[in-house]
Amino acid sequence: MNNATSIRLPAGIKARIAVRAKIEHRSVSNLIEKYIEFGLIAEDNPDLPAQFIKDILYAMAEKDMGLAKPFNL
Repeated sequence: MNNATSIRLPAGIKARIAVRAKIEHRSVSNLIEKYIEFGLIAEDNPDLPAQFIKDILYAMAEKDMGLAKPFNL
């Protein structure tokens, strides 16, 4: 169950997010949710570079979509 929460953003930040949301074919609220999730993961794992976190999230999404293949040695 999702709970709605209102937040106030400075106009400049809201505009930047709106542009990125349009480019990524997402809603503004969906992109904000993605950024918050990413930020929480980054704070929990300060030793991991941002690109590494993005790659992990991308790989997890591929696995969830059934695109992952087992690694055999």
